[in-house]
Formats: sequence, C-alpha cells, structure tokens
Amino acid sequence: MGGGMQPQGQAQIIINMVDYGLDPQEAGDAPRWQHYGSSEPTGEVAEGVDRLHLESGVPAATRAQLEAMGWTLGPPDGGFGGYQNVVMQQNPGGRWTYGAATEMRKDGIALAY
Repeated sequence: MGGGMQPQGQAQIIINMVDYGLDPQEAGDAPRWQHYGSSEPTGEVAEGVDRLHLESGVPAATRAQLEAMGWTLGPPDGGFGGYQNVVMQQNPGGRWTYGAATEMRKDGIALAY
C-alpha cells in the first residue's frame, strides 16, 4: 500500500482485526474502499475528489445505501493496495506463536515459524 491508500488501508485492516475479530488473512481479504477527498499539496483541488471507490466485493445493497446517503461512488479502479502481515499471538496455554497473511490481490506468500 502506498500514497493515499496506505493510511486508509492500514486503518481498515486494524479495524477488521480489532473491532470485527477477523484473523490477519480474513482482515486482508475483506473488500476495501478508498476515499479521494483532499486537495493537492499546492492547494489546488485534486481531480476526482470527493469520490468513494469500493472494491467489487462490496455488496450491491451497500453501494445503493451509500449512494442514497449522498456518496458519489467511483468505479473500482484496482488501487486498493497490497498487504502482508505477521502477528505474534499468545495462545490460551500461554505459548506464543506466529501467524502470517498475504495479499490475495497481488503475488505474495505468507511464512511464519
């Protein structure tokens, strides 16, 4: 993930894991969104701002509800980032283990030991 998607994507992954209890792979596989809503560093209004781009995995009913709320939806443009994650978790018995996840949208491999 890079550019404007980086903080948005990282927040979405953390929310998926902390608030929704998803494991690292589920959190990364969940459909993402990206909001284009800021101006350029020069103060000029950026092209295509104030649009919400949703991945194709977002249900049609959700898209319709967002549009009914006044959101302008852009096409899914494929710029939803890349993701890899290694987590260290303590099991109920007190033993620590590693887990890993990688992006289904790009080439990658998850390895942990």
